Amino acid sequence: MANYDAMTTSELEEKRDNLAERMMQSNDTAEIELLSQEIEGIEDILNERDPLVED
Repeated sequence: MANYDAMTTSELEEKRDNLAERMMQSNDTAEIELLSQEIEGIEDILNERDPLVED
């Protein structure tokens, strides 16, 4: 997993979007679960930075 804390908000959003795209294209249940967890981690960081932002 990348060092997401060191990334800017726009970099995190781009990474999240890229992971979501990969997840939609995947047919592998295990990969989808890992990508989902990674996306959740990124969203947690984004929410910590700006808790007023809605999902």
